[in-house]
Amino acid sequence: MANDVPLGLADQSLSVKIYEELRERIIEGTLAAGERIRERELAAEFNVSRIPIREAMPRLEAEGFIKTLPRRGAVVTEMTLNDVEELFVVRSSLEVLAAKLAAQACAAGASSDELFARLARAEAALDAGGDRDIAAANSALHEEILDLSGNSLLIGLMGPINGRVRRLFRLEAERDQRVLCAEHREMCHAIADGNVEWAGALAYAHVEHSRVDSLRLMRQRLEH
Repeated sequence: MANDVPLGLADQSLSVKIYEELRERIIEGTLAAGERIRERELAAEFNVSRIPIREAMPRLEAEGFIKTLPRRGAVVTEMTLNDVEELFVVRSSLEVLAAKLAAQACAAGASSDELFARLARAEAALDAGGDRDIAAANSALHEEILDLSGNSLLIGLMGPINGRVRRLFRLEAERDQRVLCAEHREMCHAIADGNVEWAGALAYAHVEHSRVDSLRLMRQRLEH
């Protein structure tokens, strides 16, 4: 029948939803580093067979959220110093590019209203003092800069990276969030003003500042 769902499509959609849910749990820390992904328990929780759960695993592994170990199965990965260093190497290139393209778009007439709306939400979250809300608002701000760039290839490349950035944001709750917010504010104004090179320079400085702080905090955590 014309209205029938093609064979496998429902399962595919279900596996995407399960992937998104598990990804979010790992980012938020509900599924902790080293914890096993138990297919049987998840199947019972989601009221599904194990098939869509197994289908979600390769994508989670490709994005670095889980790894498969002999005799243990899938477990949540830890973020190592090397992971953080690699992440910032990529961020220092792609986020700078996103900021410059977003500034170009604004110079050509694109609206920065949503950018400042997200900045306002990030500042409100900072005033409220909730670590989870601060991390989510900061991530949403970075995602808006990326969307404002208008470059679909860049947006696609940054999708998996943004998940790792969000996870790192959650692990960095002890950082001075007011300094980060001030950096965001200055960068947003440069983008809205269409100042391409200044926006890129501020984005690079912001990523570099984050890199230094993140590696310092990671080293302190490993020492204890």
